[in-house]
Amino acid sequence: MKKNNKSLKISAAIFVSISFAFLSIANCTKSGAKKDENPTALLYIVNSGASANVIQNECLAAYTAANSCVSGREFFNAGTGCAATKLDGKTLDDYKALRECVLKKVNDTVQPCNLPQFRYALAQQALAGAFADCNKKFTTAAQTEVDLKDYLVF
Repeated sequence: MKKNNKSLKISAAIFVSISFAFLSIANCTKSGAKKDENPTALLYIVNSGASANVIQNECLAAYTAANSCVSGREFFNAGTGCAATKLDGKTLDDYKALRECVLKKVNDTVQPCNLPQFRYALAQQALAGAFADCNKKFTTAAQTEVDLKDYLVF
């Protein structure tokens, strides 16, 4: 009887240890939080057959930052906004200005739009709200004025 009782205690201890280990693993892998997916690069790759040049890389950086402020299913479409046809006639400085404007709102000290509580459900709302200054004439830190109208598209 003593042997059965002892082995029962050991079996119970092993069962409890395995259960705690399983629960720990389950809690670590499934937090219940919504997974953030930023499709900027995917939208660009799908819509563009060629590799990105310097201007397109700057554009992609601006779109990636802008999409960090969107939590819904409608994002800024880098595939359309950074396509070669859209970039035609624009300079690297134009897209540096766009990135500067977008990062200004993303890194805002009061309401950084990339934090969950300040994110927008749709890119359209983000463009009208946080990035309103990025859809008109914008003055860079170097005091250069750039017209950014229609640079960000969704």
